[in-house]
Amino acid sequence: MSTASPRPGGADRLADAASVVVEDLHKSYGSLDVLKGISLGVEAGQVVCLIGPSGSGKSTLLRCVNLLETPQRGRITIGDVEVTDPEADVDRIRRHVGMVFQQFNLFPHLSALENCTVAQVKVLKRERAEAERIARANLERVGLAEKAGSHPGQLSGGQQQRVAIARALSMNPSLMLFDEPTSALDPETVGDVLAIMRDLAAEGMTMLVVTHEMEFARDVADKVVFMDGGVVVEEGPAAELIGRPREARTQAFLSRVLNPTHVRAPEH
Repeated sequence: MSTASPRPGGADRLADAASVVVEDLHKSYGSLDVLKGISLGVEAGQVVCLIGPSGSGKSTLLRCVNLLETPQRGRITIGDVEVTDPEADVDRIRRHVGMVFQQFNLFPHLSALENCTVAQVKVLKRERAEAERIARANLERVGLAEKAGSHPGQLSGGQQQRVAIARALSMNPSLMLFDEPTSALDPETVGDVLAIMRDLAAEGMTMLVVTHEMEFARDVADKVVFMDGGVVVEEGPAAELIGRPREARTQAFLSRVLNPTHVRAPEH
């Protein structure tokens, strides 16, 4: 890894280099230490899934990557831009980073189409006709072309989450962050959202995903990172970590969320 510090503010260069490097990241709220020196890497085009019990710091880490939370210490680099540099242009950086939340965060007074165009027009300064063309293409991509005129209140939870993904994709991100995107969905709608994420992974989108969907992590992720208590306990190839975890804490967690027969203790 190069020791040269990236130049701040040049976020336009993110479009061609969506790797992520997190180094010794610390985040606390008062006396509560949430992240205790997290370090991890995501190569361009990789899918990395963060797993672990609730309260382990996964969502906080994701929010730090998008600078929705400011870490007290450590460094985050996306491409060759150090986004934690005090001089970095956060707004420009976020143009290249799409984020999908647990609770959709759609504007309730806007249609699905309008939800997917407003940031394009206001942030990217696209002409409205071009923004609508891109939005319609992405709504079709997530299977909701016929719902372009519907408001969020007229859509199911799964449909709202698919609109949220279309909205993020309409900004042409080079990195997608997913914060437990299926946790608020009914079981029958989870598959539709995961199918879209599988397609994005197959297309080479760089993705950092907080998830409790172990089958998705095992089948789609290039790497899985197990967090607990604000630290990275174990990381490795998805099939290896989920199928044959080395650490006792990882084994205990997976034994609770998987059929125990899917997890075997390592041979000695």
